[in-house]
Amino acid sequence: LNDLSGEGGERYKKGDRVVCTPEQLGRVLNKIDSQNFKVTTGGSLSNTLVALSRLGGAEGKKGRGLRVGMAGLVGEDPIGSFYRAKMDRAGVEYLSQPTHKTTGTVVVLTTPDAQRTMLSHFPDDPEPEDGASPSSSSSVLTPRVVSSIVNSRVLLLEGYLLECGQRVTHSVMEAMRVARRAGTLVCLTLSDASVVNRHGDLLWRALREDGGHVDIVFANAAEASALTGESDPKRAALAIAQHTKVVSVVTDGHRGSHLAGMGASQLVPPHWMPKGPLDTCGAGDAYAAGALYGLLCGASIRGMGYTGARVSSTVISQTGARLKEEDASKLTEVLPMMMFESTRLVLPEGHR
Repeated sequence: LNDLSGEGGERYKKGDRVVCTPEQLGRVLNKIDSQNFKVTTGGSLSNTLVALSRLGGAEGKKGRGLRVGMAGLVGEDPIGSFYRAKMDRAGVEYLSQPTHKTTGTVVVLTTPDAQRTMLSHFPDDPEPEDGASPSSSSSVLTPRVVSSIVNSRVLLLEGYLLECGQRVTHSVMEAMRVARRAGTLVCLTLSDASVVNRHGDLLWRALREDGGHVDIVFANAAEASALTGESDPKRAALAIAQHTKVVSVVTDGHRGSHLAGMGASQLVPPHWMPKGPLDTCGAGDAYAAGALYGLLCGASIRGMGYTGARVSSTVISQTGARLKEEDASKLTEVLPMMMFESTRLVLPEGHR
């Protein structure tokens, strides 16, 4: 999705996320001063992938880079072309061709008190190809996308995809099956408590069908509670972990994060930057990127929590939801010390 951020929001309940038609979005944009908004490639998943790419790109300068790709639904419109170009420029290879006439858009209205109101437009499902059933995933899971899943170490899916219609939902489930057969780790973010409330049955199906398709779940405390009915984040993490193959991660703001697996839960404290939080938008996206970076570098489960917390704290100490390249380069110098249960200190000769 592309984000168009501007000031305003007084006609909608502040802090809400509202699904709108293109006509409604057009009326809102027409009332926004052209000097007072910007267009960016937004979306939870893209924030995570850009951060992971930049961490991997910094590692690539040392000969250990990560290749990051993204598949999704974009339109044939100029916004879709803009989105693909910006993701490629950010180091994330865009694997999908246009599937819709228009591209999904979120207008983020901010008010002087820093509240954000999100007006979302999700395009209708593309028309089925000749002879294809309405639930066919062929327009999404193209041979190129399937090949990328099979040859990857990790497949990351976001819960927001369940908002995009029957065809996309079918594609999400089929992508999990493809990954499972290929031995690719499947990671799922729950995205938002409202998504969980609307699509909880589908999420539980992904976690339970045929023994479960999901290896790692990322959720915040509200999302985990909506899924499990547990108000305590630790108990919610343990409840989800019963249906994951590696770990469930539940973040709980300034209280830290719970990582549960193998019948046990570990609490990892948050990491605080000297200047403190400035903009918490994208905190969970950055946490997932850091945790996955740790996983791909061989970190322990607790180490994944520390790397997630460290990357997240870097992002929320600035304005905007994206990890900057210069920050990624600095992080790759310090993250290895946080990844493992113990760090061996090697002293120079004469200091033993």
